Amino acid sequence: MIAPVQNQLSKSMLMQIGIGMTLGTTAAYAYWHKVALVTRNQRAAYYVNLKANKD
Repeated sequence: MIAPVQNQLSKSMLMQIGIGMTLGTTAAYAYWHKVALVTRNQRAAYYVNLKANKD
């Protein structure tokens, strides 16, 4: 008699959740460093320049 496969759904689900969280965290980290920080620095530089020209 062949033994039934047990916990296959649970193992697959945990692996999918782990992969999804890893890819999501990596995408968020890349967005933060490639888009959000650059935009924030450009905005800060704009206001510094604006204040310097105002005086």
